[in-house]
Amino acid sequence: MEHAIEEEHVKTLSMNENNKMQVKNFIWSKEEWPTLKHDDFGDVEDDIPVISLNNRVRDNDDQQVYDNLCNVMVKASENWGFFKLVDHGVSSEIVENYITRLHELFDLPMEKKLKGGKTSSLPLGYYASNPEYGENLPWAEVLQLLQSPEMVVEFAKKVYGDQYHTFSNPMIEYMKEMDKLGMVIFKMLAHGLGLEDDFFFSKNFEEKEATYFRVSRYPPCPLPEKIVGIGIHSDPQTLTILHQDQVGGLQVLKDDKQWIGVRPLPNSFVINIGDTLEVIISLLCLLKQ
Repeated sequence: MEHAIEEEHVKTLSMNENNKMQVKNFIWSKEEWPTLKHDDFGDVEDDIPVISLNNRVRDNDDQQVYDNLCNVMVKASENWGFFKLVDHGVSSEIVENYITRLHELFDLPMEKKLKGGKTSSLPLGYYASNPEYGENLPWAEVLQLLQSPEMVVEFAKKVYGDQYHTFSNPMIEYMKEMDKLGMVIFKMLAHGLGLEDDFFFSKNFEEKEATYFRVSRYPPCPLPEKIVGIGIHSDPQTLTILHQDQVGGLQVLKDDKQWIGVRPLPNSFVINIGDTLEVIISLLCLLKQ
């Protein structure tokens, strides 16, 4: 039975009509098979910290509350490198519209999605797993663009033609919200570290060419015990703001080398402190001791 599954074609991830991918092409080496199922979640206290931003705190009306919250964010970043952000101020309507448009994009026929694929004039765009990746193919199709309205519009025009606004407008609106939220997080981290609030604000963060917008979709998988959507990695960037769906699958490695499943939390974002920012925070925390 399992052998028959491995021979099945995977249409949703086959970019080349002449080279249909099969399930067996995506089986990872045994050493990298997941030890947890996508919906294996531990106790609440074992999950990554949850931090709430309410309007009163964000407006700095209560300085002591704000100071404490900034310190909690720094501690979560230092100990985990992850935390969930709730009461973040991003409209649920903006998020839902963004998600709907993305589902519509990924549900398009492959030939239409590939109109927005990587080219010499558009080095980023849509792509699905392909044999050129080598071993351990990710079971995912991906949209990756710079956080640039111009690039979003260019991509949308290639895929949707004159109807590009139906896709590009919600994407740009969502990007703007993520940009504002990122600045709030940087400001709070700086404050919690005893630095000037604009310490992390620099030319690098102001230029959106340094910011990536990436969306991954993982089609239903017939062999989830042997296949991985995205493998073990750390984010080399400064900061990742992740919208996690309710399916689960995100896992974090604790200091004790134990993997934990991050339980999905409605109306939240998972914040991942990237390698660059992790080094900065660790050094600053050591200097404060």
